Amino acid sequence: MSKPLSRTIALLLTFVLAIAVIPFSAAAAGQPISVVLDGGKLSFDVPPQVIGGSTMIPYRLLSEKLGAKLSYDQKAKKLSVTRNSTTVQLTIGSSQASINGKAVTLDAKAVEKDGRTLVPLRFLGEAFGLWVNWNSGTKTVNLDSKRTITHAMGKTTLTSVPKRVAVLFNGMVDISLTLGVKPVGAVESWVQTPWYHYLRQDMGGVKNLGSELQPNMEAIVALKPDLIIGSKTRHEKIYDQLSKIAPTIFVEEVFGWKDNMAMGAKALNREDAANVFMADWNKRVADFKSKIGSRANTEVSIIRFQDDNTARFYVTGFAGTILEELGLKRPKAQQVDGKVLVNLTSQEQIPMMDGDVIFDISSSYGEGKEFKTQQEWQKNPLWTNLKGVKNKKYYKVNDITWNMSGGATAAKMMLDDLFFYFDL
Repeated sequence: MSKPLSRTIALLLTFVLAIAVIPFSAAAAGQPISVVLDGGKLSFDVPPQVIGGSTMIPYRLLSEKLGAKLSYDQKAKKLSVTRNSTTVQLTIGSSQASINGKAVTLDAKAVEKDGRTLVPLRFLGEAFGLWVNWNSGTKTVNLDSKRTITHAMGKTTLTSVPKRVAVLFNGMVDISLTLGVKPVGAVESWVQTPWYHYLRQDMGGVKNLGSELQPNMEAIVALKPDLIIGSKTRHEKIYDQLSKIAPTIFVEEVFGWKDNMAMGAKALNREDAANVFMADWNKRVADFKSKIGSRANTEVSIIRFQDDNTARFYVTGFAGTILEELGLKRPKAQQVDGKVLVNLTSQEQIPMMDGDVIFDISSSYGEGKEFKTQQEWQKNPLWTNLKGVKNKKYYKVNDITWNMSGGATAAKMMLDDLFFYFDL
């Protein structure tokens, strides 16, 4: 099994377990569970309760509040709830249900108790496109029938959890998959087209929307998405066009993976998954800091050789922000305010690439001229005199997960690398 796949499975298992134990904790503490719909608390004659690890509620009140049509077949013990174009059917005592005729398996069976039919709250809410979130502090389930997303271009209101999402930058392709959402369409990867190898196994059936710099508008229209996610830095000029196709939200920066995941999770009803991911991330960051100890003073350099016989070092960017979070230092020559990277046009500038540890993210977009530059510069005595090179702390690392992707899973893969190279 590949490392990316095993990590994904582990994350999903953690997420499932987290969702399962939350109601038990509420029940064990003897605290009542509250249900809030669009900011208003719902009052039930039979209170919400935990059965089989799932929060169950009388379906009638919630359905009526949503303006749904109800019917019940007493003989078959089958209930039907229709809202807009969605019909949900459940049978008392059965773990099988259907949404618009498509069979689904429930985590908990619909039951009769105290003269009321109780159904799994999360299932019913998500079936009707509601945002469902659990607040453990107040023991409250919050349901939203619409959500307004504040983003780089303003505000966009969604009236149902999106099911057909078009993603227009690489970082969000990674993030959406990390959150458990497969887009219907996505721009292709910078290299390893159509999709980066570490994502490819989860991208079956996804429509290729062309370049991140120039998405295929006709292909986007044909997909009939109910949400488009883009980036202001990439797509500001086509925002109005995209907004006429479907509700559109833009992130500010393509590599700001934490903010981007938070926005994506809020729109896609995956905040619980994002919280689990971030809890694991924060735990691993703390573990790294604890284990590295005094070596946190190590000065780390990130460099890249270009196809035009130049090179560069990175000041911030995707990898730079992760190094900063880990508390690792940067060489004094590379502490340049207001810069993401600095281009080096002459081999005489090689000393500016130095560090106690040097990570090289060079890769090729085509003909491999970047590697020719790498070879030529590394023949220079100035290169062999770098302390990172002399101390055998020069490492070639994966440009995709350290730079190009800019997603959440890529960040964890980079963190894995740092644990390895620092022998933690």
